[in-house]
Amino acid sequence: MTLEAVIFGGMGTLAEVAELDRAAWNAAFRAHGIGWEWSWDTYAELMRPGGDRHLAARYAAHLGQVVEAEILDRTHQNHFATMLAGGVPLRPGVARVMNWAARGGVKLALVSRSDVDPVRALLAATARARGGVSFDVAILRHDVDRMAPHPQAMTAALAGLGLTPAHAVAVVDTPAALDAARAAGLAALALPGRLAEMEPETFHGAPMTHVLTPESLISAWRGETCQAAE
Repeated sequence: MTLEAVIFGGMGTLAEVAELDRAAWNAAFRAHGIGWEWSWDTYAELMRPGGDRHLAARYAAHLGQVVEAEILDRTHQNHFATMLAGGVPLRPGVARVMNWAARGGVKLALVSRSDVDPVRALLAATARARGGVSFDVAILRHDVDRMAPHPQAMTAALAGLGLTPAHAVAVVDTPAALDAARAAGLAALALPGRLAEMEPETFHGAPMTHVLTPESLISAWRGETCQAAE
């Protein structure tokens, strides 16, 4: 059996975008005259459980307020796309892995809770760093009804690739994405982003690295539980 695909389980596995996402939310609140300003801790807590599209709706419910969550979300996505277009570096090792995959005929998939415009902006901003390597399959927020930790997006990515879970490995940057990958039957390699890097224990013993390499991916796919070398 050979490794035939790598599934990147979120935009955060490609680039560290959490701070831009938080800034985009705060810009959306200002644009609509809503007196919210999410600190990093508030944003991180809202992101922790995963499972839905609309952080603003959940936050409003917590405060007992009513807002136009769909409109806020669209404005947020627009701001996020604009910020990403300004440039963002790939995370360490991502370019190497993508070029290794392209040379070796290993398929690539991206799963993201974001809309198409931010994803396009990120891919355009990182095209040169990736050497033009693209994804064979992309499963975005409107392609599924349920978000991580539900496995629907991971399962859809596998279906799009035409593969069973045994032939792919997922790269995940949050515990929710790890849970989704495991529920889909996938081996997974944790690449903690800023949202999760301070709590490595929440990855429940998954192989982990901070510099993505082909070797660490293959090790995780084989089920080797030792921490991947940095």
